[in-house]
Amino acid sequence: MTSPKESGTPRTITVGYWLVVAGAALCVAAGIFQFATRQALVDAIKSRNTDPALTSEMIESSATATLGVVMGVTVVVAALMVWLAGKVKAGTRKSRTGLMIAVLINLFFQMVGNGYALVPALIAMSGLVLFYFRQSSDFLTEREQLT
Repeated sequence: MTSPKESGTPRTITVGYWLVVAGAALCVAAGIFQFATRQALVDAIKSRNTDPALTSEMIESSATATLGVVMGVTVVVAALMVWLAGKVKAGTRKSRTGLMIAVLINLFFQMVGNGYALVPALIAMSGLVLFYFRQSSDFLTEREQLT
């Protein structure tokens, strides 16, 4: 019989996985919140508009389209992050690099498109950092050698 410390997935992998999942879910929630409050954004743009060529309909359609694209990209990147984090949790070392790229894309995109999701993006990044701890790296190396 093996001790609990010797078998199973290390705590850093498990906690990192849940941090990435929580960060991705909160990014999507922030995107939904931003899309739901788009009228405040439209009103702010209308009040600062000095160009007579921009009509109210143009501002509304542009804001809605932009927020729709932001929401779509957020959902796709969040799903990718959760999928790759699951693969890392299962022991696929290569997925850790793909997850790093997805988390960095998410962080950049949230800084540009959705300020509400900046903290959730950093939560997901903290989960990624846990995947690079020595305990996690040893686990992934061991799993890679078994396959």
